[in-house]
Amino acid sequence: MQRLYLLRLRNAKSNANQGMTLIEIMVVVVITGILAAIGAPSLMSMLQGDKVQQGLDQVYSSLQDSQKQAIRLSKQCTITLNTDADPPTISSSDTGCLVSTNRKLPDGVVMKIGSKLDSGITFSFKGTTTAPGTIVVEPKKAKATDEKQCLVISPGLGIMRKGVYKGDTSSSVTADNCQTSI
Repeated sequence: MQRLYLLRLRNAKSNANQGMTLIEIMVVVVITGILAAIGAPSLMSMLQGDKVQQGLDQVYSSLQDSQKQAIRLSKQCTITLNTDADPPTISSSDTGCLVSTNRKLPDGVVMKIGSKLDSGITFSFKGTTTAPGTIVVEPKKAKATDEKQCLVISPGLGIMRKGVYKGDTSSSVTADNCQTSI
């Protein structure tokens, strides 16, 4: 009797350690593959949107930095936006107008600027500007459904606002197409 009990106990232990069958593993792999195929495009789109937002934040902080430095140093500061560089860059030839060195936008984004900003953005010693304009940051290989971020600089006071660009950027960019959420 005791021998039969030990034999059953040994068989129960060996059955508990058998693991999973090949079919069970294949089912898990197939389900994981389906979930990855569904989620990958959304993840890639989200990452691209983050790069666009980072690019716009970089432009915005550079302009604010230059505006504050113009006031602090009591001098005129000019910022140059190089849209032809890959990735686009923001620089200043005026000493002290950009606290950090030249700034680069993230890889995979392009910057488009309105025609009034071709020569750059100049802030006076009061922090004002006479060059109103629009700057749009979008994915390098933009589709119609991709979100484009924009920044509009108002004339006079140099007030800046950020928003979502709803127009076509292939020809020119305008402030009318930059929509901010309230």
